[in-house]
Amino acid sequence: MDFFGIGTNELIVIFALAAIVLGPERLARAAREAGRLVRNLKAYVSSFSDELKNELDVIDELKKVNNDLKKF
Repeated sequence: MDFFGIGTNELIVIFALAAIVLGPERLARAAREAGRLVRNLKAYVSSFSDELKNELDVIDELKKVNNDLKKF
């Protein structure tokens, strides 16, 4: 498993250090906030991707119409 160029062993060390530094209560809250952040980022990227695809489809249609008009 490779997450942002960080291997499994490094992730385990990071999580262990976070558990020691933050403690159980703040670690749970930080995990919830991180999950919320990831969920929001995924929704944003998905929305952006859908919008970009729609715009590219419109451009393709305009090119097709333009090519059809050039034939006349």
